[in-house]
Amino acid sequence: MDTSGDASGATGAAPAPAPDDLPALALSRPAEALRSARALAASTTEPLALSYAHQAAGIVLRDTGETEDALVELRAALAAARATRDADRVADVRATLGTALVVAGRTRTGLRQLETAARDARGPVRARVLMRRAALLSMLGRHPEALADMRRALAGIREAGDELWEARALNNRAGIHLEQGSLTRAERDLDAAERLFLATGQELESVLVAHNRGLIAYYRGDLPTALAVYDDAAARFRALDATSGDLAFDRCVALLAAGLAGEALADADAAVADRSVAPSQRAELLLAAALAALAAGSTPCSPPSSRPPRRPS
Repeated sequence: MDTSGDASGATGAAPAPAPDDLPALALSRPAEALRSARALAASTTEPLALSYAHQAAGIVLRDTGETEDALVELRAALAAARATRDADRVADVRATLGTALVVAGRTRTGLRQLETAARDARGPVRARVLMRRAALLSMLGRHPEALADMRRALAGIREAGDELWEARALNNRAGIHLEQGSLTRAERDLDAAERLFLATGQELESVLVAHNRGLIAYYRGDLPTALAVYDDAAARFRALDATSGDLAFDRCVALLAAGLAGEALADADAAVADRSVAPSQRAELLLAAALAALAAGSTPCSPPSSRPPRRPS
């Protein structure tokens, strides 16, 4: 149900996205999603619409490093969802809040939110909650638990015929396989995820697949391919008015491995200065910049370990 009307108010303008489309838009065209979410939040008092608007805004702010502002939005989304008395809507928003809390460094609190969401949700919503929890468990190095959650999530998502969330689950599972060194399995999941993301029009998330492909090339020792893939992914991020601290870090790692310390240092410094980079990503980039500075001064050093991007939905 679209309660938002035409956000621009101009005759002939494109219609505003439906409220329940906003969370997906936040992971496809984030700048557009944030504008639409804020316009909707300012124009309605209907709890269901507000829950989607604040959730979408929270996702965009979380992924651009504005974690405290993201938490404000997501708590507002949870309050609105509770007012709908829809248990699945509450669980879905709670899961997004949980991911933001973990990204903000409040790991135990975030995982408790996800456990509550998984307990309260049913059917496809529970599957989506499990997928988010799997991504976070992988971030914490708890790979067997992450894979177990992901198996259950994929089963539920496929039963519901939800191609978008299947793509997300496959891309996240590829990240787990990468962390465990299973490159062939990761590549197989990425192939399937990319097809589904393109079919569902998720532009930003399809760039994350490209980022993971760059990581596979890096792990195989093919630095020219890794750098070419990272450059293409960075251009695609810019076209969507988005940035990725993870991508900047991994490109610096590849440049250091290729002996291009000066370029790695310049890239790391530029990424650190980008205010949209999350604090945890900025810390990694500072490490990469320090190692690049040492290498540029002809002091032997080893690049930090590269790792898959982590952006649970």
